[in-house]
Amino acid sequence: MARLETEFLGVTFDNPFFIGSASPTLSGKHLQKIIDKGWGSFVVKTLSVDKNIRPDVRPRLASVRKDGTLSGLQNCELITTHHLDWWERELKPIQETGAPFVTSIMATPDLDDWAFMGRWAEEHGASIVELNVSCPHGCPEEHMGMFIGQDPQLVHDVTKAVKDEVSIPVMTKLTPNVMDITQVGKAAEKGGADALAAINTVAGIIDVDIYNATAAPFVLGKGTIAGNSGPQVRPIGLRIIAELAQSVNIPLSGIGGIDSWYNAIEYIMLGATTTQNVTAAMWYGFGIVEKWKQKTLAFMEEEGYDTIDDMVGAALDGVSSYDHLEVEDHLYPEVDDGKCLHCNRCTVACADTGGGAIKVPKINDINDEECLGCALCAVVCPVNAIEMVVRGGSRRWTRDEGPPQE
Repeated sequence: MARLETEFLGVTFDNPFFIGSASPTLSGKHLQKIIDKGWGSFVVKTLSVDKNIRPDVRPRLASVRKDGTLSGLQNCELITTHHLDWWERELKPIQETGAPFVTSIMATPDLDDWAFMGRWAEEHGASIVELNVSCPHGCPEEHMGMFIGQDPQLVHDVTKAVKDEVSIPVMTKLTPNVMDITQVGKAAEKGGADALAAINTVAGIIDVDIYNATAAPFVLGKGTIAGNSGPQVRPIGLRIIAELAQSVNIPLSGIGGIDSWYNAIEYIMLGATTTQNVTAAMWYGFGIVEKWKQKTLAFMEEEGYDTIDDMVGAALDGVSSYDHLEVEDHLYPEVDDGKCLHCNRCTVACADTGGGAIKVPKINDINDEECLGCALCAVVCPVNAIEMVVRGGSRRWTRDEGPPQE
């Protein structure tokens, strides 16, 4: 029988679905609710030494939506606004529950501060300490967050400073705002990281009010470059988890645009053992995890997976460099007349931006000589009535081999 119980860094969790470090984990009340709703664990909102605590701006969130569904979220929220004595009181009842949890910490490149915060996290019940070297807004200006995460040497030094001070596992949280994530991941691993978490938010501007000439999040007439999350960043997160899984030898926690159980399994199949979820909790509430657990168990039973570990990295063999992708020069679109709505989206797309191979009114009468094999028609079809099939023989090769000789 399939089970969701997950072992990560020597700690056993009821399931692999965590709430990540952000506003959903900003107080003891929130943390208790996460436990009660059945999440696998949570990452306490990033803590720091008292001198680094600053107030948040209002408002600090903006979004992009389509037909009422969230496409992307931007935030310029900072780390916790509370000092450590407040957090000591908040975490005490959470410790008494016995639930394992992760505490996120941050500091400047002052290694003594990192060491102190690592000890503080361990002394106040953390099963794992997460090093936030990746926040893209507010913190870099203070030589924290992404300022450290973009420098492999600083990532190494910070990781080592904490690892040398604690007995609990250390997980370094990486920024996607770098040229080569593998170099940063390897630096953290060399510094002693027991695991990597990726990704933190992507720096960007999510929206511009063209009528008032200002940018999100519209703080008294001004905006800022801030952290973007939600479905729009999921391709970046999946790519980075795959790259890390193929370049380091420590476990991974996947983050970025996970708004369904399906997305969580995508991260797991690319190499993550656990996932961290924030935007989904903001959009749907903590109760969404019950559906995720049910759907994941049903999927595992159907596909023959007994444990989460059985799925970790299952899709990695299917991730190849472009040069090793196979070429099939006899793949053409085929239209299912029973599904086709005759909306002509495929014909317009093909005529204007493809090869012009699909004609009306006989949509299924496709001119193979004009077809580019790009699958644009299948992509734009609103009812999945088009699939790419082999027609007229089959010839395959990889790009580094070159095409077969006639």
